[in-house]
Amino acid sequence: MASVCNSSKTLNTPFTSSTMSFSLASTPKPSQLFLRGKRNQTFKVSCKISSNDDQNVEANSVDRRNVLLGFGGLYGVANAIPLAASATPVPAPDLTSCSKSKINRDEEVPYLCCAPKPDDMSKVPYYKFPSVTKLRIRQPAHAADEEYVAKYSLAIRKMKDLDKTEPSNPIGFKQQANIHCAYCNGAYKIDGKELQVHNSWLFFPFHRWYLYFYERILGSLIDDPTFALPYWNWDHPKGMRFPPMFDRQGTALYDERRNQQIHNGTVLDLGSFGDKVQTTQLQLMANNLTLMYRQMVTNAPCPRLFFGAPYVLGNNVEAPGTIEVIPHGPVHVWTGTAAGSTLPGGGRSHGEDMGNFYSAGLDPVFYCHHSNVDRMWSEWKAIGGKRTDLTQKDWLNSEFFFYDENKNPFRVKVRDCLDTKKMGYDYAPMPTPWRNFKPKRKTTDGKVNTGSLPPASKVFPLTKLDKPISFSINRPASSRTQQAKNEQEEMLTLFNIKFDNRQHIRFDVFLNVDKNVNADELDKTEFAGSYTSLPHVHGPNQTNHIATVVFQLAITELLEDIGLEDENTIAVTLVPRKGGEGISIGGVEINLASC
Repeated sequence: MASVCNSSKTLNTPFTSSTMSFSLASTPKPSQLFLRGKRNQTFKVSCKISSNDDQNVEANSVDRRNVLLGFGGLYGVANAIPLAASATPVPAPDLTSCSKSKINRDEEVPYLCCAPKPDDMSKVPYYKFPSVTKLRIRQPAHAADEEYVAKYSLAIRKMKDLDKTEPSNPIGFKQQANIHCAYCNGAYKIDGKELQVHNSWLFFPFHRWYLYFYERILGSLIDDPTFALPYWNWDHPKGMRFPPMFDRQGTALYDERRNQQIHNGTVLDLGSFGDKVQTTQLQLMANNLTLMYRQMVTNAPCPRLFFGAPYVLGNNVEAPGTIEVIPHGPVHVWTGTAAGSTLPGGGRSHGEDMGNFYSAGLDPVFYCHHSNVDRMWSEWKAIGGKRTDLTQKDWLNSEFFFYDENKNPFRVKVRDCLDTKKMGYDYAPMPTPWRNFKPKRKTTDGKVNTGSLPPASKVFPLTKLDKPISFSINRPASSRTQQAKNEQEEMLTLFNIKFDNRQHIRFDVFLNVDKNVNADELDKTEFAGSYTSLPHVHGPNQTNHIATVVFQLAITELLEDIGLEDENTIAVTLVPRKGGEGISIGGVEINLASC
């Protein structure tokens, strides 16, 4: 197998607010959306891989730490990382292999997250959908009426009551929360290798199946087969606050282990890095819509970028899709307690509940959050172009294990969860204003004086990113024709980024600005993207806490929007937002990649 992604290096890298309003009118048709700019019509942004068998899925041969998807999508995978052996479909875990989960490398979860074991795993059947007489319709949480809130609260209360009377009941509240803990914190082993459903193409289908059974269990507990989970509509200005139904103390929907700064109508930060952004609510909403546009439109034009890279069992290569990185992860962080703070009742916080994989399912808002994550899958496909489900057999035939509402165990396949209506549910429509939120405002007029900036060769390697830094960098070609742009994407690549992956870090990237740029305003054409990393646990083979990452951003469209297509040298600015003092960067280059 060979990659057809070519590159042309410009540097030998060391590897040793203005007033605004939100239109809530109906969104444009895909044909209208992509006629606004010539770059948007091409969808030429995914690297092609040649293979004798196009059904084989190629996987990265490097450690999962070495690949990052921020706004750059899978470019770090496709262009910077060598491809190796084929993957295979991931089988459902054998529950007899389940063991203790880990909060981090040094601490175990204080209880067992394993699901009750069936008498004979080999006899667990594959799930078949019951006949659908009426679709369950998931509604936006901010628009829920009192009748629905009461019904939802009752269902959760009954699920929690099962914990008291039948602690091992697989449909009880804690047992359901433990599903996420087991699949995501290293409890399951397959052939001695740890199973992880995050940071790869397993992310979307696993969570869709998880919510499917959870929703049916809730409906069965209140004898209402039409009951549907709400979705936290954080991609719309009306939903960019904590859903009120979950903020009522004394109800089953309340969780005291939440960030206390998210109450009282505080606007959600979809790019949250743990600290409050010092800007207006209106600007924060604009930032959120910009992030949604980048993640759903600009940086997810094809399946591999949206879903994430192929998963190889036991491999430690992290390659999540755009939505898993932002806003999925930041919403978890924004909602959970601050790591290191004191939890209600005592004890040191690891981000509980929402801010840590092992405990996220203990907050009822988790399922509301992931309902909207799941909705993004449907909204993404509705945009059109190359936005379709993956077709690789290794993805379609991957399996998971769940209990249904009758406490019966089942295996499920990814291929059976691609159509929500066949699964018996759909989403109530809401406008998606982010579709028309391509940044158009500029920070600067004309070109920044690159002669006043140090060249990249004088800046890198960078030992720490503890303050904003600007540098000039040469491009491999200028004044390219439209055909050339369609054939090759211009990429900005940061190499050999190192940091302690127990920490929460983020830095932003801008073009054609200096180090005094206002990084709290993202709705500018110069904003290229962000790298963010949440504290996380890797597999048992890792011997230290240091992550090594390659980060790439597609900049062809940005150069057009800024007016720098004819320039041989451009300015790049890196702005640390969290943990920059612990970030080092080995080198940088601009290259052309065939896509």
